[in-house]
Amino acid sequence: MKVAVLEVRYAGGLDLTDHVVVHTSSRLALSPRLSALLGILEKSERQISMSVKVDGVSYRVERKQDGEYVVGARLSLVERSLSSLRLFEAPTESQRRLNGRFAHLLSAWALIGAGYLVYATKTWDLRVIIETALLCFTSLTLFVVGHICFSDVHTPGR
Repeated sequence: MKVAVLEVRYAGGLDLTDHVVVHTSSRLALSPRLSALLGILEKSERQISMSVKVDGVSYRVERKQDGEYVVGARLSLVERSLSSLRLFEAPTESQRRLNGRFAHLLSAWALIGAGYLVYATKTWDLRVIIETALLCFTSLTLFVVGHICFSDVHTPGR
């Protein structure tokens, strides 16, 4: 028997992490609290992945027909990388707010860069005009992206 870390990811952005016991038969022993929580979430959320980390190695968790969980095959490098990228697929409300603030910060810096370019340019040519226009366009685009991130946070019914 070994103690391992179980990670369950859901499409709505919820990530559950809890300790479980892995028996020598590869069967997982979940706590009653975790079993009840997984049962409730199964009705309302779509589960993306379930994995267990034993001795630093990640494995898939498979559910048998009788409802018990067993350790499956080892996760490949691609699957481990994709699970990290899924965090960007469904960000939490605070992550969306921070993304909006970061986009607004980059928007301000692009606008400052355009202003500095206009101020510092002594001879105007096509390259300077294109750079200034692109910086202004980037600033406007990032401002809109930041606004979208903020407007998504305050949606009622979430």
